[in-house]
Amino acid sequence: MLRVFLTNLGKYNEGELVGEWLELPATEEELQAALQRIGIDGVEYEEYFFSDWETDIEGLRLGEYMNLEKLNELAAKYEDLEDWEKEVVQAIMELEGYDLDEAIEARDQYWLCPDIHTPEDLGHYILFESGDYDIPDYIAPYIDCEKFGRDIVLTADGGFTSKGWLERV
Repeated sequence: MLRVFLTNLGKYNEGELVGEWLELPATEEELQAALQRIGIDGVEYEEYFFSDWETDIEGLRLGEYMNLEKLNELAAKYEDLEDWEKEVVQAIMELEGYDLDEAIEARDQYWLCPDIHTPEDLGHYILFESGDYDIPDYIAPYIDCEKFGRDIVLTADGGFTSKGWLERV
């Protein structure tokens, strides 16, 4: 969900708040109708800005003077993603500091494991669940998964996010 409060900049500078909430993505007709309703006519009033916004896209950074069409395109790209891809995109923005467009483009370069939140979780997963190691049951109690996980964290191209362990593949 992404909603912006689209505001007429000229009217705002004249001391009048003229704007409305617009949910993105929107059709081209909906965008033009919203601009008309707030008085953006291309003659007397040409500029708008976002005076407020609401979103459930964690890590999304918006600016007051972003391009409405570009933001609408990004919202449409994001909306088309599967739920698990949205989680990956949000984790990328959190870990890497990417903007939404960069994170969407990079999503196939990352692996997100949502159940891994600590070095111990990571060590346990790699040693006992990934299938990379065949550790006999009688040895398992003697392995320090936390230390192993910390070593992995030091060498991996990834990190912990609020969504889980994210690693570049």
